Amino acid sequence: MAYKLLIAYASAGAGHARAAAALKSAFDLAGYEGSAETVDVIQYTRAVFGKLYLHSYFSVISALPWYWRYLYHRWDKKRIDGFERRAMCALDRLNAGKFIDLVRQKQPTHIVCTHFLPGEILAWMRRTGQLDVPVGVVVTDYDAHRIWINPGTDHYFVASDYLRGLFISKGAPPDQVTTCGIPIDAAFSEPVDRAQVRAELGLEPDLPTVLALSGGGGKGGVQKTVAAIAECGAVQILAVAGRNERLKRRLDALAVPPPAKLVTYGFVDYIEKLMAASDLIVTKPGGMSSTECLAVGLPMVLTLPIPGQEERNSAFLVGRGAALPASTPAKLRQVIGSLLAEPEHLARMRKAALNAARPRAAFDIIDGALRLEPT
Repeated sequence: MAYKLLIAYASAGAGHARAAAALKSAFDLAGYEGSAETVDVIQYTRAVFGKLYLHSYFSVISALPWYWRYLYHRWDKKRIDGFERRAMCALDRLNAGKFIDLVRQKQPTHIVCTHFLPGEILAWMRRTGQLDVPVGVVVTDYDAHRIWINPGTDHYFVASDYLRGLFISKGAPPDQVTTCGIPIDAAFSEPVDRAQVRAELGLEPDLPTVLALSGGGGKGGVQKTVAAIAECGAVQILAVAGRNERLKRRLDALAVPPPAKLVTYGFVDYIEKLMAASDLIVTKPGGMSSTECLAVGLPMVLTLPIPGQEERNSAFLVGRGAALPASTPAKLRQVIGSLLAEPEHLARMRKAALNAARPRAAFDIIDGALRLEPT
């Protein structure tokens, strides 16, 4: 069969787009006959709606995190068939007419979504008989928020068996939920020699190495993170500023006290190599970055979680033994200093990360999605 797979996401954070790209890559690498295409639903909504959708999300999590936490938990209690959910869906589809038209025009054989917005719209199309191809929804966090569940969705692909149980308890049909993991690029499943990667990157071969990520948008308090790590003594710090050129200049200007050493990066497309070269990472608990760390067995110290989904991600990762939380610079110094002084603890965390990893999730999801038949 020649497949025509449409992979829909929303650009509300980089993770959903990266998950979509990972699924497309898995489709191509697996050698399926046909084609796979990714599409950002935000680009096919009314301009004002798209701007408000993204601006309101980023503004609230930045300026009013307590309010985002309130909204997140409040909406997790809403009935999936209740009035408020139906009203929200009606508003979304009124503003997503171009996306609905695009789906009809593309005539895909299968659809997979890595964000709840396109999943919600497509589920409505399935319920109302406007779409006769199966729709799979891929959850990109270690959380089972009710907003992802919409009658009309053919299947849900979730990160863990625990989340599968939660999804079922919140209204998803048991036979429509499969544990696959979160899809990441195939590069993270390839074995890498740490010494060789450090040599390739020009890094010190024997210094304990800590990777500090700033987040997809170049945020996350990475300057304070670097300063805290540098107080832990003989350590090599790899600090990534992302696309934030101003932050990169600030990191370049930082003077870390010897024997600590700082190496800075802007945007990199080889983050898997930096992870492979590191003994430990300090990062926000985003669904994608956390999954990449699990795949390479990289112990995590988690800081500054976004209220709601990232707080729940953090709880999951800490509970699995693959991560430790650090809410302040002082706590960060304490945790990192302790871990670097106890290689046995780091080894246990590395093993726990690998045990929780599902590096081939993208291939499993694609295989499962293409087996779906319309219900």
